Amino acid sequence: MRANHTFDHRLPATLLICTVYPLGPAAIILMPMIVGGLVESYGFSEQQAGNIASLEGLGVVIASAVAAFWIRRVSWVRALALSCVLYAALNAVSANVDDYSILIGLRLLTGFAGGMVFAVTVAALGDNREPDRAFGLAQAVQGVLMLVAFAVSPYLLESWGVGALYYMLAIGALVMTLALVRFPDRGVDRTPSGDDRASGTRHTLLIWLGLAASVVFFINVFGFWTFVERIGHAAELPANTIGLALGLSQIAAIVGALAAAAMSDRYGRYLPLLIVLIGQCSALFALLGTFGSATYFVGTGAFQALFVLAVAYQMGAIAKLDIEGRYLVVMTAAQGLGAAFGPAIAGALIGEGGEYSGIMQMAAACCFVSTLVFFFIIHRSRNVGVDAPV
Repeated sequence: MRANHTFDHRLPATLLICTVYPLGPAAIILMPMIVGGLVESYGFSEQQAGNIASLEGLGVVIASAVAAFWIRRVSWVRALALSCVLYAALNAVSANVDDYSILIGLRLLTGFAGGMVFAVTVAALGDNREPDRAFGLAQAVQGVLMLVAFAVSPYLLESWGVGALYYMLAIGALVMTLALVRFPDRGVDRTPSGDDRASGTRHTLLIWLGLAASVVFFINVFGFWTFVERIGHAAELPANTIGLALGLSQIAAIVGALAAAAMSDRYGRYLPLLIVLIGQCSALFALLGTFGSATYFVGTGAFQALFVLAVAYQMGAIAKLDIEGRYLVVMTAAQGLGAAFGPAIAGALIGEGGEYSGIMQMAAACCFVSTLVFFFIIHRSRNVGVDAPV
């Protein structure tokens, strides 16, 4: 496989990276449909399905943490080729397993393979001269692909069960290998000068605070999102309505991502993150108790749009501080950790008879805490890249 060793900041090259980016978190984003399929197809309890989701997220965490040691040392193309093939194989095997103890191990390994893909693409996007814009575009491409996945998922589940979703992910991984011919083999040179190295050391505490806040934010997102299909089911919404709403939520995600790409850092990072806090909490509480189809469509769409908006600006804030280009990869581990803990925490908060108010309250609290921490980080890093130190 011939690789382009020169990192390119131009739009076509950025879009190529954006095309591969969605593969890493694809199963986690599709988890509401997978969880529903595990419950309906295999008779797993919601807690068991949530544990499978958590182990998959944990695999992403482990892969992302390990990637911090190799991401600047090995060929990105070779790493992606290996990861995509492994991801496809593990999904194909998962499609033919209905034993809980075996499947949970397989999904841990699948999460690891997806996490390797995620780490490489995040590092590549973070190397872009405009990381907020690059991550916004990546979230937009992800929204388009996940829209298609959510649109076809109800029909696949009805016809062939949850195994069909795993096959869909396997095929997607093989298709992604076509992009590797022109994928950058390495990133930009991030070797810091003496002054930059000293500056990076001063920023380390802020970066680790950002990683912790990212864990909390992703507990919010995936704690709620993993059970959003079950929440609609408990409200007695038709299965096709739920599938359509979750599919359309990806269009909203595209809008949020394109908004981040268009705004970049033009309006700073305070205002977008404040909008995320207010909007996500409003969406969560709108889905408490009794609600209809219209509320479900608006609530899920707003939540997803604001989720991808937040990710773009949170990662942009860390990319600004990450002198050596290593911590941004660790941030994917933090996100994966939140995605791993979120479903398990949320599953434990489900009340008797399928009562989900505890999940919504937990998610809102996590969103509030993480936003406050990022406000502090943005305030303390306001002079980075100017003349004054943080």
